[in-house]
Amino acid sequence: MEQNPEEKNAEATTCAECGKQILDKESSYCARCGVSFDSKPKSLGLATAAGILAILAAVFSVASGVIGLNYYWSYVNYYSAYGMGASGSYGFLYFSSFAFAAAAIGLAGGTLALARKRLMVATSGILVMLASALFTFVALWSFGYGFLETLLLPGISIIAFSIISVIFAIKSRTDFSP
Repeated sequence: MEQNPEEKNAEATTCAECGKQILDKESSYCARCGVSFDSKPKSLGLATAAGILAILAAVFSVASGVIGLNYYWSYVNYYSAYGMGASGSYGFLYFSSFAFAAAAIGLAGGTLALARKRLMVATSGILVMLASALFTFVALWSFGYGFLETLLLPGISIIAFSIISVIFAIKSRTDFSP
């Protein structure tokens, strides 16, 4: 069903300089007089902040993985020196592997947030990092390693940056393209 001319005119805006009706809502200048204007609402930059925070969380996730691998190899070397099995150190290997994978997925989510593309994929990638940080604390607690304080800084940083990044991404959802 086509709109009548009166409805079309009601939707059109006018140029503040020359008064010509602007029918193209996406236009950034007046076709008659050339004056520049922006018909789009200004972005607050929350999508950019979300991307940067997600990338920072990914860096902390890599640090967490490196710390986990360091502990794993320390345990293996220690127990191997005494001729004992190091199967009790697998928890470090589990959470460090998950931290590296989550960092890669979170980095992709942060990159998508910076590019303002695919909000759901970007948010999902960031949430995987959040799950990784929580998994790290659960793994340390359940395996009873007692090294929680070493991973406290990267873990809390991942949690904080991921939560804030998801909030920023969702608040700036109109900036994202499908």
